[in-house]
This record gives sequence, C-alpha cells and structure tokens, in this order.
Amino acid sequence: MEQHIRLLDCTLRDGGHIVQGKFGEKVIKNTIKSLVEAGVDIIEVGFLWDSVCDKDTARYYTIEDVKRILPKDKGRSHFSLMADFIDLEHLEPCDGTIEFIRLSFKRWRLDWGLKTARILMDKGYKVFINPVNNNVYSDKEYIEVLEKVNELHPYGFSIVDTFGVMRVNDLSHRYYLVENNLLPDITIGVHLHENLGLAYNLAQHMTQIASPTRKIVIDGSLLGMGRVPGNLCIEQIADYMNEQYATGYTLEPIYDAIDDYIAPIKAKEPWGYAIPYALSAKYYLHRTYAEHLINKKRLKTKDIQRILSQVDASEAETFNEEYIDKLYMDYMDVKYDDKEDKKTLKEILAGYKNVLVMAPGESLKTAKDKIQSINKDDTCTIAVNFIPETGADIVFLTNMKRYDSITDARDNTKLAITSNLMRDIEGYDMAFEYNELVYFNDEYNDDSTLMLINLLSKLGQKDIMFAGFDGRKNGKLNFVDDSLDGHQDDPGRSKNTKRILDSVFEGINKTFITESEYQ
Repeated sequence: MEQHIRLLDCTLRDGGHIVQGKFGEKVIKNTIKSLVEAGVDIIEVGFLWDSVCDKDTARYYTIEDVKRILPKDKGRSHFSLMADFIDLEHLEPCDGTIEFIRLSFKRWRLDWGLKTARILMDKGYKVFINPVNNNVYSDKEYIEVLEKVNELHPYGFSIVDTFGVMRVNDLSHRYYLVENNLLPDITIGVHLHENLGLAYNLAQHMTQIASPTRKIVIDGSLLGMGRVPGNLCIEQIADYMNEQYATGYTLEPIYDAIDDYIAPIKAKEPWGYAIPYALSAKYYLHRTYAEHLINKKRLKTKDIQRILSQVDASEAETFNEEYIDKLYMDYMDVKYDDKEDKKTLKEILAGYKNVLVMAPGESLKTAKDKIQSINKDDTCTIAVNFIPETGADIVFLTNMKRYDSITDARDNTKLAITSNLMRDIEGYDMAFEYNELVYFNDEYNDDSTLMLINLLSKLGQKDIMFAGFDGRKNGKLNFVDDSLDGHQDDPGRSKNTKRILDSVFEGINKTFITESEYQ
C-alpha cells in the first residue's frame, strides 16, 4: 500500500544550482544508489534541459539520457525530473524509467505549465504542477489556479515556498486553501526553503495538519543542498518520519552520501541559514536581492536590511539588478558638505614632501623593509580600509565591515571616512562625500583605492607612491591578511581600475613601491 506521506529527494536537481548541475557522473550514480538503498520514495535525478548535456551534468534532453545513470536495482524508489519553461514535445512516451515530471514556472507562465502538462500526461507521465512563489498569489488568484489544475487533473500540485517566507500559520493557511479547493485524488507536494531556518519545523507541521485521506509529497535534499540558503534536510525529515510513522527509511546510506559527496561540496560552496536571506524572506523579496547586496562585500547586515526594506512590492517578485543597484547607490550617497574636511586634509598633506597610499595587497608581506626605509618624517602614509603593521598617519575607510578591526589598532592614526559611513560612525576626524569619489568621467567604480586617488587628485596632489596596490596575481586577488579577503574578485574590475588609472589620472606621477599589475 502506498504511503500517505512520501519523501522526494531533489539533491541532484535543486542542489545542482550550487554546481550548475556538474556533480560528476560517479557522484550522480552513487548518490542515486545511496538514496535507493535508503528507501527514499521519489528521487529527482535532475532537470530536463533544452539541449544535450555532458555525462557529468544532472541535466538531460531525453529519457534515454537518464537511463545510463540509474541503478539496476531500483528498490522501492521511483524517479522524477523537473522542467522549467522548455519545449518537451520531443520527449519519449513514458516507459516507466521516469515516472514523474514536475513543471516549475512563474505565474505569468501558467499557460505554458498547463499546456506542457497535457502533452506529458498524454505521453503517460505523472505530472506535478509546481507554480513557484506561492506567496505572490492572493487567495483568490491561487484558487483560480487550482480551478484550472482541477480541469487538467494532473497527478500532483505543489505548494512552493520559493522565497522561504512561510511561517507555521502561513503554511496552514495555504495548505487548507489547497486542501479545500483541489480535487481529493490529486497529490499535494510541499517544497520548503531555509531562509528563516524553519524548513524542518514546517515539514513536521505539514505531516500533522495533512488530511489522512490526502496523499502528500515533501521535498528534501541531502544536507539541505540547494540554491542558497538551501532546502529541508532530507536526513532530518526521514529520521522524523521513522520516529513518528515507522516509515522504515534507512539513514546510513544517506549519511554516507552526505559524507562522501555532499559535505565536500558544501565546504567549498557553502549554503544554509544566513541573515541576509532571512531578511529577503522578511520583506517577501526575490532571494537574489540579498545575494546581490552580499556580493558588494562592503555592507554589514544592518545595511542590507535597510536597503531591502526599501524595495517596492512591485519589484519584489522578479530580481531587477538595475533597480537594486539604484537603491544601493542612493543608500551610499549620504550628502555631506566636506569643504572644511578637504581643507583639513590638504593642510595635513602640505606638511609632507611625499604621499604613500597603502592598499592591503599580499606584496606588503615581503616589502616591510622597503616600506620602513621610506622617510616617515617626509611621507604621509594613508592606508585603505586597514591599518598596516608598519603603521599609517591616516586610514581611509569606505567599508563598514572593516571598521571594528581598524578601531582596535588605531592609536594615533587619523580616521577619514566616506559619507556613507556617517550613519554608524561618530569618532572620525574627516569625512568626504561618497558620491563625489566613485565617479570617474561619469563611470561608476567603488574601488576604495581609486576613490582615495580621486580625493587626492581633487586636492591637487601630483605625486603618489603606492604599496600593496597589487591587483590580480596568478588570476586572483591576494591580501596581506586573510581576514581582509572580502573584495569582489572580478577580473573585469581590475582591468577597469587600470584603465581609469591610465586615463583619468594620467597627470599624476605614480611610483609603485611594490609589484603591481597597475604599473
């Protein structure tokens, strides 16, 4: 007899977002074998794709492509694939190899979902309708979708918490809406995300509120692997199901698969609960907004929260990079009349013969003697977002994430900040308007060292020495201290920096004390 509540593992499909599906053929086969040995009810082996992929990728153009990775002994497990807005008319009729196909789509692609579902059902597949972002539908809109699903009468319909926004009451509300408006023989699926750290709690709640006459499928993945922050951990819900419902899942093969295949991936490309993604859920936003701001590498969590809170509901459902960048730049653009501060800095510089700008590049490790040999009485040393071991007269700070480490080692070093930090820093000596320093002939570039050069240029400085302004070495950025490794590592960014140095600041005499790609 078929279980009332079954588990579906989506490691190779949803987890594929972490590695672009490229697990490697051996890992794909052995992961499936382990899940079969564990007795997982449905194993989603990857995505249906719109072209042929290589054998190391869990994406398939035809069912024939899938057959090579399935074990001969399939145990009690059944197999699934997912498709997202592709043409599937070419797909072979169902021969039992893949029993389930789940169709994932945004709400404006409902017609594609229903049309493709009919094509697949006519081919003999058991189809799940998985409209993503369930929270973006009003109750009335969701019921209208359910009515169309009832007309189609597929195998299943899934509640998909794409943004990871649901609390217990939200899941109860959405489930009862579906339970009371969906035909009784259509299976209800549930796909949960870990934005709020509630996936395991919600999955347990689902088992408790589900009607005993309704078939339920709950998604999970090994170690919660999935697009950051991840999914429900299948090892947790399988253990819970064993304890509460004596389902008989064998956990040791699951643990082995995690140890052998998934944990090593997580060590390199981590996922899991993180506050910025929780904030994206708090504000009912597409998760990529949080991810985009995290990748700026210069915002503290409170800054991310402040920016996300400003996203208009009309922009919440689909990520709009231009829109969020505008919010980011508006947030950073704190207006400040820095006339007196510029005068102060200019007077300080006038007391020295030379200016040395120190960036936190790895070359500083081997250049201590060279730097210490520079006459400190003649040279004003300005460090960028850190305080070097050799000391500095001024630290130029544009990045709030570096503030704590600077205050601990500051002593008599003067602190010059950009105006975006004035919300949260009080004990500074000088401040300079951020927006005046990030534009170079109308081109935006928030490289901190470039911003400092821009400031010095505006003050009439014609000669600048550099140390630790390395750029990329052996294809990547390297830092004098590993704790400073938070910059955007973008090859194009280094090229833009060099181009700006050579064009906008061609009139400055630049002397590099340490090796640099910008020489």
